[in-house]
Amino acid sequence: MISSISGSASQIASSIFSKLDTSNKGYIEQADLQSALSKINGNDDSSNTDELFSSLDSDSDGKLTESELSSGISNLLSELNSQFNNSRVQGGMPPPPPPQGEEEDEGYTQDELESIASSTDDSQLSSLMSTIAANFEAADTNQDGKVSAKEAMEYQRQNEGNQAKPSEDNSINRQIGQLIAAYGSSDSTSNTSALSLAA
Repeated sequence: MISSISGSASQIASSIFSKLDTSNKGYIEQADLQSALSKINGNDDSSNTDELFSSLDSDSDGKLTESELSSGISNLLSELNSQFNNSRVQGGMPPPPPPQGEEEDEGYTQDELESIASSTDDSQLSSLMSTIAANFEAADTNQDGKVSAKEAMEYQRQNEGNQAKPSEDNSINRQIGQLIAAYGSSDSTSNTSALSLAA
């Protein structure tokens, strides 16, 4: 999978690079990148471009080579692939089932959760019970020494929310994505339609 990502990144970078290096210098300057992004976004905010250029210019020489651009795109594609795989694998584990009938949900002690986790064949349930047992004090919000289904669901919801927070590089990744959409195609007609949609 990684080799296909780096191959795709290389092709995309080559296409973007050839469209932005209009003087055939063999590198892209920050002004070239600024011009391309302003065409996409319709604004001349150089602060975002400064951050993007600095993150891509790995040797800090003020010249963005095709190799550096390819590396940045490869990192973005790898991160997106990883996020996709994580969301696909996690798939939002279901909480323990609610109590049946008129029984009241008394909850489970930490030892009972560990016992359930080790005795079940359901890997998702086992993982959930292990996680709640390992974080028992945080999950036991009413401090009664037991975690109810409601507390388990709330703990899981909060934990999933923490995992879904965007990274600090979100702005950079968004800009790289915009460059890919606008300039990543080697077909000039695709480039025009992508550019007009993004603007």
